[in-house]
Amino acid sequence: MGVFTGLVDDTRRKTESDSAPLARLVWELVHRSRMLDAAGRHGEAGADRREALAVLDRLAESGEPRGWSNILSWWTTLYALSARAVEPPASPEAPAPASGTHLHHWSWDVRTAHFDGIPALEAEAARLAAAGRLTELRTVHHRLTARSALFHENRTHRIEEPLRPLFDEEVALARRAAEGLPRALTDRAMFLLAAGRYEEARADFAEAVGPLEGADRTPIVTAT
Repeated sequence: MGVFTGLVDDTRRKTESDSAPLARLVWELVHRSRMLDAAGRHGEAGADRREALAVLDRLAESGEPRGWSNILSWWTTLYALSARAVEPPASPEAPAPASGTHLHHWSWDVRTAHFDGIPALEAEAARLAAAGRLTELRTVHHRLTARSALFHENRTHRIEEPLRPLFDEEVALARRAAEGLPRALTDRAMFLLAAGRYEEARADFAEAVGPLEGADRTPIVTAT
């Protein structure tokens, strides 16, 4: 926690001089808020979410102060870390990346196994959807979304077409289950931020934090 707090503080200072993207600060604040919630430090987590929402307000109004390239890996790395818990443990037949290891440091066999498993996850999700097994479907779909996000990490200008339907379905499934909606909305908001859809990202995150913080905000409606 201490190391990540230092990272957030450093990014915050850099954004003040336009030497780091505001989007990166939002991603780091949201990730830290989840870590704080997991540690039972809900007041501090709420403060991070409110700061992240304020930065999103700024982005929705005027965008990034300057252009940035190659920032997608910040989002995909933090998203993958938050989604890693739903992946099964590694085995000799199914190697898996070590927790917290960046994609660029994975071995060839781990990368191959991870991404070659995407079609199987798509098929499993379709089977569970047809069977109406919503709880299992949500877990499999989350794994599918996380792996797909990593797979498209280097496709900075083409991420919306393959990934938007997956995040929309995450939100739709959470609404159907009446469970986990704030997290699904937050995940989609962070993706939309990566795609440069600042107003939509702000709307999703405002809706997500409302039940958590009691925020009196009216979100912009986005497609599900």
